[in-house]
Amino acid sequence: MRILWQKHNDKKKYDITEFISTVTWSGSATQASRSLQVSVLYSPLDKNIQDLNIKMGDRLILSDDGKVLINSMVYSRERTSEQGTITYSGYDDFNHLLKSNATYVFKKTTPENIVEKLCKDFQIDTGDIEKTKVPIAKLLIEGDNIYNIIMKAYSRAYKAKGIKYMPIMYGTKLYVIRKGQKIKDFNLSDTLNITSSSYSESIDSIINKVKIYNDKKEQKGVVTEETSVKKYGIFQESYTIEDGVNSVTAAKNMLVKEEKTASVEALGHTSCISGYAVDISDSITGLKKEFWIENDTHTWSGGTYTMSLELAFKNVMDVQEES
Repeated sequence: MRILWQKHNDKKKYDITEFISTVTWSGSATQASRSLQVSVLYSPLDKNIQDLNIKMGDRLILSDDGKVLINSMVYSRERTSEQGTITYSGYDDFNHLLKSNATYVFKKTTPENIVEKLCKDFQIDTGDIEKTKVPIAKLLIEGDNIYNIIMKAYSRAYKAKGIKYMPIMYGTKLYVIRKGQKIKDFNLSDTLNITSSSYSESIDSIINKVKIYNDKKEQKGVVTEETSVKKYGIFQESYTIEDGVNSVTAAKNMLVKEEKTASVEALGHTSCISGYAVDISDSITGLKKEFWIENDTHTWSGGTYTMSLELAFKNVMDVQEES
């Protein structure tokens, strides 16, 4: 693990790893912007400890084995006298898009073209943007944040193709990828790297029936999960037909089964981030399958690297409905 500090408007980077006591790097599949917290040793009475004086707007860059994990801008700092540290908190540049609202009228375009337009307007560089070629005749946006706009555009593609998508920052570039890709050449096991685990079940968010309507509120179809209805009763949603979208496919994508969640604490691996899938074998909880990472927290402290993962049994996209 290595931490570089880049002052605002300064291209030079300073290696401050030796001053660091704790690093926390985290993210969520429904948040897109990843965060970084860095605790730096601080003691104004000890002349042997250098006061770095990292300021708001400076950059903190976390890397591991030469790979940049996050290039963050500092948003806040907190001095703790008891612990003798200053903790700097920052986010990658996707946070600009989460904190910014806009109004647009998109016509005769595609989700990928919408993302390119948004990133150009907000001065965010782009990497590979997943090509869908799904036509969007019109998408009206009034005062919505940029992340929601991206997800509304790609929700159109999801309803049309059934493929799940998510935006993510790598370095200082925004990518749109297929959500749920499996981490290569790695698995979690209680005999190798899992230190603790838990498992839970819930039907709080279940949807087992979706009625399909046209724009005149006339019912045109219905999709039902019969086994679930017999077991739990009806939990219903409605879907209004959209141009260019298969209504049955869209309605089926709205069905929600029993929610099963799990979490693990394990030795750290930097590929285990939200939005990706990982194979798990845990004899204590009986978990043995592919899981999708919904939230992740990676911590370097005292010479050890650990991670905490919240897992989902199903790969679910953050579908944004249009008002």
